[in-house]
Amino acid sequence: MNEIKQFRSATPVITREAADAARARLLLAMHEPTPEPVRRRAPRVPRLAWRLVVAAAAALALVAGLEVVQGAGRPDTVTVANVQELGERAAQSAETDPYAAYDVTPSPGQWLYVKGTIAPLLNEPHPEVDRDSRMTLETWHSLDGKQTALDDGKGKLVIHEAGPGITAADLAKSPVTPEGSLARIEAVIDATPASPFDEGASRQQRVFQAISQLMSEQALPPEVRAALFRALPMIDGVTVKQDAVDAAGRHGVAFAYIGQWQRSEIVVSSDDYRFLGTYGEAIADRTFPSDKVGTVRAGTPLTWTAQLETQIVDKPGHRP
Repeated sequence: MNEIKQFRSATPVITREAADAARARLLLAMHEPTPEPVRRRAPRVPRLAWRLVVAAAAALALVAGLEVVQGAGRPDTVTVANVQELGERAAQSAETDPYAAYDVTPSPGQWLYVKGTIAPLLNEPHPEVDRDSRMTLETWHSLDGKQTALDDGKGKLVIHEAGPGITAADLAKSPVTPEGSLARIEAVIDATPASPFDEGASRQQRVFQAISQLMSEQALPPEVRAALFRALPMIDGVTVKQDAVDAAGRHGVAFAYIGQWQRSEIVVSSDDYRFLGTYGEAIADRTFPSDKVGTVRAGTPLTWTAQLETQIVDKPGHRP
């Protein structure tokens, strides 16, 4: 289930802002037509800094539930006792699920093609996203985890340096364990100065965001993906949120984290625990030094994404 076919799309011209934003994880945009009030500007892809700040999500709950959608009716709840149980279920699924992108052995120089949809920025450069609009994106990520590519809207691929500072290959070094994976990510976080947009973010939040980015952008072998799912409950403050929803409208369950300024979610399917997408929302007012950004109010949606398809391809620009 790596593709959502029901989304209609038409390819728009991508702005320079969109090219800048691809440094995080976004690229070729195909805007799904949605009626908008005149006051709104054309949807724009969030900049890299914002994508890194709000790459994941959280909610407080010691006991939460999974929702399994049956047809068009209301979902039935399947109880998950705690985040440890969610992590173990997701890990077991990752160990046995033959993701289409990972059922072949990648070769050096290949790329991960990712098709997804997001809620675009409402008014660049303010970080609020538009809950009522969707933009479908195609991105290509080098398997060494260091580059992201996008079409600039004129038929030319633009390649940027990008990544959380640690790669799938780093995490695949034996032995692959939840504790070891967490330690490797923490070492990178500790050695990397926080950006201005990460001001106030705890070490735990930055680790959570790094795992979110890894799951979004890298071709993780099953054992690495399983180790990361088991590592998430080991991060202080990570809980479960029931009935989380990705940007494609798919209901699932989320690993959740609440930081000083935002709550973030890593959403997984409630039936097979695949990674679905992310959601983030401001939980406190925050004023930024830039006059163009100004104050972000509590309750502002900051990111909403859905991963629709992933596949290994030979070079950026190639599609499955």
